[in-house]
Amino acid sequence: MQALREIYEVVSDTITINIPKTFPSKKVEVIVLPLAENRPTNREEFWKSLDEFRQELARSGRAFSDSAELIREERDR
Repeated sequence: MQALREIYEVVSDTITINIPKTFPSKKVEVIVLPLAENRPTNREEFWKSLDEFRQELARSGRAFSDSAELIREERDR
């Protein structure tokens, strides 16, 4: 699989993606994510940002399982 990753500065509501002529596929999936510019630089900041992210997920009202816990349960069977 060939992947194309580009980072763009968003200055309007439109982004143009130029696909190389040698790209092997005619059908692609495009996912737009905000670039995390303020990544934590130490352990304490990392865990604080992770807790904030978990709180955001909880506020969404959706249920998210702990996949690591599910893997442990499966492994221990």
